[in-house]
Amino acid sequence: MDGDLVIRRASRDDLNSIADLVLRLKRLNEEFDPLYTIRADAPEVIKSYIESSFDNDKIIMLVAEYSGRVVGFLRAEIRSRLFYEPPFEGLITDLYVLPAYRRMKVGGALIDKLIELLKKQGIYLVSAEFPPMNKIAVEFYENMGFKPLLYRFFKKVE
Repeated sequence: MDGDLVIRRASRDDLNSIADLVLRLKRLNEEFDPLYTIRADAPEVIKSYIESSFDNDKIIMLVAEYSGRVVGFLRAEIRSRLFYEPPFEGLITDLYVLPAYRRMKVGGALIDKLIELLKKQGIYLVSAEFPPMNKIAVEFYENMGFKPLLYRFFKKVE
């Protein structure tokens, strides 16, 4: 499998493939928690979100391509940690791999490429944000050696 897998920076030509993967990710989050119910206009919002990410030098977007097909996507933001060392982190905001390609190290390859790019910029902390009820993500990141760093609590106001 690794011989046909290519991890590369996303290009504008990938917009529709990426938008499809992000929509799948958001729908998956919705399955785990009703507070992540997607909006009716989510497809349009997602395309705009991805398009604007191409123009932001603080965002890294990668795709995993297998035999010419985009099968995975990673989006990370370079963020300042104003009060802490190290002063910057690469925050993974979106990571999705098509189900048929999971457990084939595609997600790990995306993270490895991100780490390589971050290290070239002197950034040595990688974090990820995702809904805590997404057990797939929890297991994946734990297996990749990530650990909890921050809790974010909420209360729905009625």
